[in-house]
Amino acid sequence: MSDEPAIDKLDDFAHPRDCQTLVGQRAAEETFLGSYLGGRFHHAWLVTGPKGVGKASFAYRATKFLLSQEAGSAGGLFGPPETLDVETHHPAVSLINSGAHPGLTVLRRHYDPKGKKFFKNIRVDDVRRLSGFFGMTASDGGWRVVIIDTVDDMNINAANAILKILEEPPAKTVFFLLSNSPAGLLPTVQSRCRRLTLNPLSNEQVQSVIGPLLADQIDARGLASLTLLAEGSPGKAAALYAAGGLDAYYGLLDIFKTYPDYDPDTLHGLADRAAKKDNEALYRVLCELIPWWLSRFVRAASIGLDKISLMEGEADIMQDLLRHHPVPFWVDMWEHTNHLIERADTVNLDKKQVILNFFLSPTIRK
Repeated sequence: MSDEPAIDKLDDFAHPRDCQTLVGQRAAEETFLGSYLGGRFHHAWLVTGPKGVGKASFAYRATKFLLSQEAGSAGGLFGPPETLDVETHHPAVSLINSGAHPGLTVLRRHYDPKGKKFFKNIRVDDVRRLSGFFGMTASDGGWRVVIIDTVDDMNINAANAILKILEEPPAKTVFFLLSNSPAGLLPTVQSRCRRLTLNPLSNEQVQSVIGPLLADQIDARGLASLTLLAEGSPGKAAALYAAGGLDAYYGLLDIFKTYPDYDPDTLHGLADRAAKKDNEALYRVLCELIPWWLSRFVRAASIGLDKISLMEGEADIMQDLLRHHPVPFWVDMWEHTNHLIERADTVNLDKKQVILNFFLSPTIRK
């Protein structure tokens, strides 16, 4: 297994390939299994859904299932399988978990040791390296699997290279193309795949996934807040927690609570933390949380604060903000925030100033 950092793993959380059960996605698994057993098995699956709902975990579960099947067999001693479950001690599972199975290759953004960050895209050279993988014959005559995590990360040259492969796929090879934003993919790539959509989980299901992982680190209020922020995505909840997103969320509420006369210590303290060189994840979380909270506030104000789930104290903050300005003003603030984030990424603005500008712009404070 490579020593380079993995873009598809969060510190202190298990890798998707270690997933033994996939909560909330039974329908997707049944669709895949039905296709496999039905004799019209598709060679390419476009697995879509919000980030963090389990697309990578599904792909690895399906891969373990495929690579554990005997060549030419769609069933076992006791008849056709009813789930994608595979015994954890199966040799194929052990090899996949260690990143050493010759029948599996994963395309993802690689780490640039010189720039000390991940490349922005999956590049065409990454796709071309698949030729060596396709040149090898599976030792047992079974399947080969390619997981692309995510196909959204491909530049146009890489996407065109994958398209050529999908148009004339190698025999006994299955592709899992994971996508958070399928609308942005080449239509020709989409047309070569069978789409499989994974849906957001219920709040109860999200808590059943992240609750045991954070049992000794989070209280009931924190778990409820994290569940609300996750919007049906256990992966999003884990990423938010790992980046300090829960404290950032509470910090945002404290800042809005004093609008328009912000407490300088609270505001500058949050901006200072986000601007640290080793805290890029917190800055990115804030760039997601601020427009997200504003959009949720606008929606709640438009349909009624009692119509959506709010944390304790949120309704009071929202009502106070509405006493200062009507809904159209906060829509403008949301648009200003998104514009600021886009501009900050384009011209590499100072991170602390970006966070401060969210709240101190004359437009916002008028």
